[in-house]
Amino acid sequence: MMIDNHEKHTLSLGQQPRDGLLRHEVESRLAGEVASLLRREPREGLSWRGSSKDLMEALHAAFTTGMIADDGGDDDDGTLSFRQMVRRACGVLHVSEPRNPYEAAARAERRKGLRRTPFIERYRRSLNRPGATPFLDMIADSSD
Repeated sequence: MMIDNHEKHTLSLGQQPRDGLLRHEVESRLAGEVASLLRREPREGLSWRGSSKDLMEALHAAFTTGMIADDGGDDDDGTLSFRQMVRRACGVLHVSEPRNPYEAAARAERRKGLRRTPFIERYRRSLNRPGATPFLDMIADSSD
């Protein structure tokens, strides 16, 4: 609890938290990695090595940034819905699509505790390495 309060106080003062990037910077990096995944094709034989909850949480965090657009869509504004993003990612990664991706993402974001830390927190901690791509590192290639 003390860390959360400190981080909120630090962010309200406009300062950088001691333990890394600001949340919007973390989400922007994640959105870039998700966008990279969405440009891939199912025939490439990629697979997800993490849990489906982690995948849904990561996709939802990337979606909420508003940074991911549909390059080849028929929509006038080029936006990609969360359901479309989930369908595309699940197809590329050969993962079954949840019936309600919004609820799956919400449940994942509510996880607490040492062994069930939300994906975005684990992702943020993994960004300490130069050139780190923690989301893409959870994707296995068929040649692995």
